[in-house]
Amino acid sequence: MDFSFLSPLAFRLLYALPLLIVPYLLRERGKRIVVPALFLYQGLPSSARRRLWGRLKLTPLFFLQLFILLLLITAAAQPLLQRQGGKVALVLDTSASMQARMPGGQGSLFEAARQQALQALDTIPGRDAISLFTNAPLPAPVSTSADTRAQLRQDLGRVEVTDAPDPSDEVVSSFFAQLLGERGFQQVFFFTDRPLATQENTDALTVVTLGEAQPNAGISAFRLYRSPFFPDQVDATVVVTAIGRLSKGSVAIENVETGKAWQSQQFTTGESLTFSFPQLPLATTYRARLFVEDGLALDNEAYAVLPALTTVPVLFVSPSAEAAKSLGQIPNLKLERVSPQDYNPAKAAGFPLVIFHLTAPETLPPTNAAFILPPEGNTLFPFGKAATRPAITQWTAAHPLTSYVTFSLLSPAYAQAFLPVSWCKPVISSTVGPLVLAGEHDGRRYVAVGFDLFPYLGKQNLPTSILTLNLLGWLAAQAGQPPSLKTGATLTLAGVSASVRLPSGETLTPAGSTISLKKQGVYTISENGSERRSAVNLTNAEESRLGRPLRLTPITPPAPVAPETTGQPLWPWLLIAALVLLALEWGIARRAGEAVGMG
Repeated sequence: MDFSFLSPLAFRLLYALPLLIVPYLLRERGKRIVVPALFLYQGLPSSARRRLWGRLKLTPLFFLQLFILLLLITAAAQPLLQRQGGKVALVLDTSASMQARMPGGQGSLFEAARQQALQALDTIPGRDAISLFTNAPLPAPVSTSADTRAQLRQDLGRVEVTDAPDPSDEVVSSFFAQLLGERGFQQVFFFTDRPLATQENTDALTVVTLGEAQPNAGISAFRLYRSPFFPDQVDATVVVTAIGRLSKGSVAIENVETGKAWQSQQFTTGESLTFSFPQLPLATTYRARLFVEDGLALDNEAYAVLPALTTVPVLFVSPSAEAAKSLGQIPNLKLERVSPQDYNPAKAAGFPLVIFHLTAPETLPPTNAAFILPPEGNTLFPFGKAATRPAITQWTAAHPLTSYVTFSLLSPAYAQAFLPVSWCKPVISSTVGPLVLAGEHDGRRYVAVGFDLFPYLGKQNLPTSILTLNLLGWLAAQAGQPPSLKTGATLTLAGVSASVRLPSGETLTPAGSTISLKKQGVYTISENGSERRSAVNLTNAEESRLGRPLRLTPITPPAPVAPETTGQPLWPWLLIAALVLLALEWGIARRAGEAVGMG
């Protein structure tokens, strides 16, 4: 035993002072109430109390009362019984794949992992110190070795599985190495759905694998497209990754607020399938839903928020003021025209895109650019044959430039075909050759059109107008919504007093300037007097691959360390003993008082 109360004894005795003071406060008029357990001097003769050197006669009741007081003081000191044992770490996999159903449909893998961890608590010797950890979004402690087994059980019951993917195998390996190395753990148990790829690890690490590999399909990408120049038109693409043998399924796009499905497409097989959903109605938030019988339901949903519209500044280099004026009817377009002789590459770099109309510089501009019917003899896009009213014979249907264009109605009055350019690909071709080239060079997008698109006539010339809007949207790089945030990432808040409404509907006021995105769905952020929405999705093809192997780097066996010292609290037992003796002393004192009264 180690009674650690000796050093703070003066402070701890304050706990016992009320036991000595209370009896003197409990008085009736003319009569004192006697509390036997607190009057250590009651059995002394009055003469012995008065004489300085009188002989002191102590009764057994006095020693009993003194022993009770010592017990109370010792209990207040909270002594510990020191024991030596090992250090054990329980690591619970809380990644998204742990939400997969158990084979046979009996609960989830995470529920089974929690039960396995609870059973491990019963098998680990009581002298060992146990700590609890989770691994997703990143490894983190839940409880420490100072917690009791009852506290550990409560902590296990409170641990929740996240929608975040596993950290990389390198991160998990480093975490285990740290536990077994500098943290001094002798044994680590990892409860997961992933089997070890090899058995080269030390016996100090035990990987408990639950479930088995199951066929599964998941949404690995969901994006909305809304060009600022087509504000009422929304398109979407959904990428589905399928693993294993699955029955047929379908993909649908829904309105989150109403739950109404707008479009749906069927599929049967294929490891990676891409679905396009054109001309969706306007809504605040969209959901892509996968209907299929598979192992994990979480990755069968993904969310997207309607992209906000912004004004796009465009530098228009042309000798024609009338052509520039016609572009003014395009929404969200801020046009600045300069004549060809006033063109400056340094100024062009400040615009997201530049349109060269009936002119071309000697070198490519330092930004995205379109070249509309450049002059003959230009060095960037040399011409081939020319033709009047050429017929369109071929186009790239998958390219954004050709979306919604009715090519049977597209008939330029005059066109110049281009000769091949190494870094460009033909997008639209005619009987005389390629009329539209598009490509990327040094990270920038460029388009060359061999016929005049201007003046812009809107609905009076739909094929040409739609092609123009497609060109502007592709070059402005705003035809698509940026990828949504990923579960497991961190959302940075701009406002000091920001609040966040979680996908569950709960409103959270973060303590700092960031919030961890552990759940999939739409987050509503209120900050600086405004409100914005962010879609957060799993969309992780690797996490959808259920039962994939866990590849850990070889872990060096831990060096022998001194046994962990733990403390078993003794104060509850001391307090119980004091209460029992108090009852005994009260009974003895009461009988003694009755005997004195009868005498």
